[in-house]
Amino acid sequence: MLNIVLPEALENEVTAAAQRNGLSINEYMTVICSDALSLEIDRARVDSYLAGTPAISHERAKAWLADLSEGKRTECPK
Repeated sequence: MLNIVLPEALENEVTAAAQRNGLSINEYMTVICSDALSLEIDRARVDSYLAGTPAISHERAKAWLADLSEGKRTECPK
């Protein structure tokens, strides 16, 4: 378990966002943290690609983007 202390203004914003999304604060923070970690992984892959690491095929990227556009969030292909 992880406990964090947020400044009051940020805590109020998080609480309001959770309510807008119909989630508990714990559920909302789980989604937010998961999204942030996924974004960090994706950014690291872009940096790796820019540094010369071989990329994935266009077909795999196109399929992933198609899923993403349909709301199917999966990890970026490796």
